[in-house]
Amino acid sequence: MIDLQKLCKITLENAEKRQKNGAKIDTDTRKMIKHCATEVVESAEAYNSMVDGVANKEIFAGEIADIICCCLIIAGKEDIDIERAIYDCVEKNERRANGSGDKL
Repeated sequence: MIDLQKLCKITLENAEKRQKNGAKIDTDTRKMIKHCATEVVESAEAYNSMVDGVANKEIFAGEIADIICCCLIIAGKEDIDIERAIYDCVEKNERRANGSGDKL
């Protein structure tokens, strides 16, 4: 099992080190959310390229991983228990799938 809390710490530390080394990355939560949005667009472009036969699945997988890492950095920065948040989301969507949630 992956320890997401540990990954939050590692991804945040790496982003902060990259920032100190001059990379164009900012761990400020608002800026990281915007960066994550850019990664979502890049993943959509990679998916389209994959479907069109221009790129491969590894490129798309890498873009999806970039989105996840952005979220882990944000969770680390905001001291969010991301494992609990994900489990809560899964349970919420399970209730919705079973017709007992607030949105069907």
